[in-house]
Amino acid sequence: MKKFSFLLVAAMVAMCATAGINVKASHNVRSAKITPVEKGVRALKAGPSRVITEQPAGELHSYLRSGTAIYPEGQDIYMGDQVDGRMDIVFADDGKVYLKNILYRTGDLWGNYWVEGQLNDQGTEITVQMGQSLYWSYTYQADILLAWGTTEIAYDEAGNPYINFMIDDRMEEVIYTIDGETIYGPEGVAPVEDAANPYWGFVATGLGAYWTDDYSFAGAMEWGTVFTETEPLTPEGPTIITEQPEGDLYTLKRNSGTIITSGGEVVHNKTDGDVNIVINEQEGKAYIQNPLWLQDYGYWVEGTYDAESGMIAVPTGQYVYYNESMKYGIQLLWGSTYAYQDYEGAWRMGYEIDNSVEEINFVFFDNTLYLLGSEGDVMAEFPEWGNATGMMGVYSDNQSMGCIEFSNKDAMGEDLPFAQYINTVPAVPASPVLDDWYDGGDEEGNSYFIFTMPTTDVDGNLLNPECLSFSIWLDNGNGPELFTFEADTYVNDYLFEDATEIPYWIYAYGYDITGYGCVFYRTNEGDNPLFTRNIGVQAFYDVDGVKNASEIAWLYDLPSSVNEMNAGKTVQSVRYYNVAGQEMAQPSGMTIQVTTYTDGTTSAVKVVK
Repeated sequence: MKKFSFLLVAAMVAMCATAGINVKASHNVRSAKITPVEKGVRALKAGPSRVITEQPAGELHSYLRSGTAIYPEGQDIYMGDQVDGRMDIVFADDGKVYLKNILYRTGDLWGNYWVEGQLNDQGTEITVQMGQSLYWSYTYQADILLAWGTTEIAYDEAGNPYINFMIDDRMEEVIYTIDGETIYGPEGVAPVEDAANPYWGFVATGLGAYWTDDYSFAGAMEWGTVFTETEPLTPEGPTIITEQPEGDLYTLKRNSGTIITSGGEVVHNKTDGDVNIVINEQEGKAYIQNPLWLQDYGYWVEGTYDAESGMIAVPTGQYVYYNESMKYGIQLLWGSTYAYQDYEGAWRMGYEIDNSVEEINFVFFDNTLYLLGSEGDVMAEFPEWGNATGMMGVYSDNQSMGCIEFSNKDAMGEDLPFAQYINTVPAVPASPVLDDWYDGGDEEGNSYFIFTMPTTDVDGNLLNPECLSFSIWLDNGNGPELFTFEADTYVNDYLFEDATEIPYWIYAYGYDITGYGCVFYRTNEGDNPLFTRNIGVQAFYDVDGVKNASEIAWLYDLPSSVNEMNAGKTVQSVRYYNVAGQEMAQPSGMTIQVTTYTDGTTSAVKVVK
């Protein structure tokens, strides 16, 4: 499907009343074209094709929904429960009713639309006509239209499953029933469980939508929806603290772990960067700027502060970001992620929001911030790193998770504080930890060298990540040689020239270089090998012009004669000279590489670049 290129990941809910067990499974299923029922497509397409983006005049009510849906999230489609999605309804004086977000989890693309309904004289029913436009795409010159229909799993010529959406043109309207503060949506038909069919959860009847240009399923359908009235968001949005509050300011370096979802992908990382805290002891208040690493929005959240215990209690639900035009934001909540196996045995990751948690608790003392009750370890291998508990950044419009952040562990498995003041003084960094090497061979030419940069010096004191850098060393049997990152290959906003030393914070598009690993474009096979003996990494810590280096951490314990001679030594500096004896900034052509060690000894090797 050209709009989203969805990979359908089914979170199938077992409808066993006795066991009450949720069964989750994932499938590679793509959305495809709708099969019309007789003249259903043409009849609906002839309906109104306007999009209502501005809130109509009238009395605003807001509702939280429950029920079941097939819905988009990032680049995936899920089948599962509707969880805390919001629908706003405006009741106009003339009996007209306008419903915003009539379908569940429609996302940013068409998340600011309204459809029109009619309230009956008794005020007990809302009638909504099918064929109304939910979204207009200038790119595709097409609408997304509201329709009643049935989804099914079909198979293309290659045997790949896809969703087929069959519109029922007999359903020209649907009825919403009002009962006090509760509204019941059209009931629909739930899927019938079939143990022999892993896709049974996608076979259902309900309210959905489709594109008018190619009649493809728009990736949203629901049934059995119940709406419970709640407090509406104010038209100007929630309160956001953008100015630094009054009090004593502390700037800390974060050591947390985070799991984020972006474009349907899940990424785990050990974070760094600043966490600003303002303590107003007189008023018993504390403020934290950017409590989530999701993005540096610059907003503050407010909590209470107890000077005796150092306890900070931050109420959940506060916004760390808000989009005024789209009327949605990112709320600070509490929850967990978990790993599970699908029916094919592949590991997947899900998440749960813990709405029972009303406060997130920190302790702040000795210029160190601790996040209580959180746990996780992004240094671990998946699926272990997929199991985490902590602060969640949740999108307010569809309750999807943007990130979860938690206290993390260092490379040695020791618990780290969430954030800590770092005295940035000259220090010798601990050696990097080598995690993995993947040899891509000659197929793609991409090989992965994954390592973890040190967070402490050799004495265990925390380092400032902004002062860290690393170099890659190769040993082809002739002694250690520095690897050169060529700017034409490793393209990013920093690497304008070839370099042998990379700052810790560098990120190159396509994961070429990060603070935790590299992707190489040559391998140890073929005509142009990356290395034949060994590969290593060395950390540098540069403060006020004093630059100290760690020992080189080698992937394989296969030292060459040069390695044996220099075993246990620490590199102090590396300098390059051409054949005329002139010093060069980087090796080029025939180069003499002179390595000086902290014990005063030197070694020289010939390098050809």
